Amino acid sequence: MIPFEDIIKIQPKWLITIPKKARQGMGFEENGLARLKKERGRIYIEPVRTLPYPVRTYTKEELEEFIRFDEEQGRELRRLKIIT
Repeated sequence: MIPFEDIIKIQPKWLITIPKKARQGMGFEENGLARLKKERGRIYIEPVRTLPYPVRTYTKEELEEFIRFDEEQGRELRRLKIIT
């Protein structure tokens, strides 16, 4: 990646525009998401990739049930000497 430096203007309501040269090849998309991170007195902006499909979340109970099932299946497969 080619280093880039520029001076930008902070607009009303604290808006800034990321210059085209700075965002080229970085993965920023119009109306996309970006992560803003403050670290050691500096601000970093990076594109955020999202999954093109919905992701399901699981309850604690569902996770515990899955872990129990997985452990039971593992014991059974070891008993049958399918896995070691």
